[in-house]
This record gives sequence, structure tokens and C-alpha cells, in this order.
Amino acid sequence: MTFDEGVLLETERLLLRPFQEDDAGDVLAASKDPEILRWMPWASAQTRQTAVDWCTTHAHPDPARAMNFAIVGGDRFVGSVGLGRTDWTDGRVEVGYWIAPWARRKGYAVEATRGVAAYAFQKGMHRMELLAATTNLPSLRVAEKAGFTRECVLREAMLIRTGRVDAVLFSLLASEL
Repeated sequence: MTFDEGVLLETERLLLRPFQEDDAGDVLAASKDPEILRWMPWASAQTRQTAVDWCTTHAHPDPARAMNFAIVGGDRFVGSVGLGRTDWTDGRVEVGYWIAPWARRKGYAVEATRGVAAYAFQKGMHRMELLAATTNLPSLRVAEKAGFTRECVLREAMLIRTGRVDAVLFSLLASEL
């Protein structure tokens, strides 16, 4: 089984599409934001070239294992949502996201997360998981607003710029969307 290469997903307000080289400037700009720097370990090393490499190569991994989408609101790049840690046998996948500072507090992360959940469940997944650092309150709120259930705290399960932190494990079942 596999995700579809080049797939476009539409939600009420968003287009979720494969990353393009033109997204690199916005990815680089977002990587300079203090909140992105705090939670995303890749951000501090971001350069123009690493942003281009991400948008043209690394964001397009093996579709049997992972899928990344650029989130577009209106005509502007607003963030990223991706599927990874895919287990087709167990029907389990993990979702992750980040939103650029110019697009926060508009519900885009919730909408994009629900959009990729619908896609993953349509492809045969049974369970979607989401990890958020216990102190990343905006991300915890996104998980809850997207309909995920808080299951437990995993000790030192997440690596951020300052080291390992505890993370809340959330889940959403296909029957719950």
C-alpha cells in the first residue's frame, strides 16, 4: 500500500499540495520565528539551500512511508502538515504540522490535520497518532480541536532544540472523524 504521489487535498479553506521550490522562501522565513525555533529541531540550521532541498527533494519521501503537504490558505503558503511513521500492516500513521507566524490563530492547523486524516483513513489507515510536547500548549489545543483523544504522556519521547522533552500521545480513529 502507498500514499498517492502528487495528490492535492482540499478542505473548506485550504489547499494541501506537494511542496514546490517556490515555497522555499516562506519555509526559510518561518524557520526564523521564535516558536518554530523552539519546537522544530530543523529550524535553527535552515538556510536558503536547505529550504530549497526540503521543498524539492526531502518533502517528497517514499510515499509508502511518508507524505508531506504544503498548506496554502488563499494564495499564500501558511505551513506544513505531514504523515509519517506509517505502518500499513497495523493501519497506523502519525501526523505532524507547523504553521507560519503570519497564519496562526486561524484554525489552519486543525483544518489541515483533519484533511490529511480523512485522506489517510480513505487510504486504509485505522488509527492516526499525534505527538505534542507537554509544554507546547498551542499544539495540544490543535490536537484537541481536531478531535484527537489524549492517551498518555511518553517520557522524553520528543527531541526539540533544547533536548528531549515529554510528549502527549493523542490518537484519532477512523470511526471518530
